[in-house]
Amino acid sequence: MRVRKQQSFPVFRIILISSLAVSLVLFVLFLMLLLKTGRLEKTLQALEKKYAALELEFSAVTGTQKTMKISLYYYNELLDKAINGDAVCDINAVIPVERSLPYSQSPINDVVRLLVRGELTKAERDLGFKTEFPGRELQFLGARLENGVLYLKFSDPSGFTSGGACRIALLRAQIEKTVMQFDTVKRVVYEPETLFKP
Repeated sequence: MRVRKQQSFPVFRIILISSLAVSLVLFVLFLMLLLKTGRLEKTLQALEKKYAALELEFSAVTGTQKTMKISLYYYNELLDKAINGDAVCDINAVIPVERSLPYSQSPINDVVRLLVRGELTKAERDLGFKTEFPGRELQFLGARLENGVLYLKFSDPSGFTSGGACRIALLRAQIEKTVMQFDTVKRVVYEPETLFKP
């Protein structure tokens, strides 16, 4: 008489299948969380826009205008000399001056427009601040932000944005440091791409 060999309990198979099932459930939950996070970010952006619009309407109704503090970055020749012993166009000498602007739906556009007007006060000039803005016929046409990339469009029929590497580095630093104060801006692209090139 033959004795039937008793099958061992498939513990290994059960552990493997249950761990795969748990991994699959966790993966699905992770995907759901990602989708929900994306929706929350879009909802938050929409709410921020509505809040800004309501603030503007409130300002119009009450006659009070809410302002925001911003920084405009300009070259400081005295700082450059202090850092390097001479003026060598060090972009680390492009530092902020403070301004107040009325709240708007397009603060980046407003800040760039104000920067390229190049309106330094006498006190700021006495402290060593300089700029070549406003440029001959240079016009800022607008900005658009896509996935952290800020596209800045200019018209420059007289070639103000071309020239020596030192000068162009300072002009670019003034614009880029000014717009990078906005958390949503990660990189700047100039349109057309031939602008601000030595």
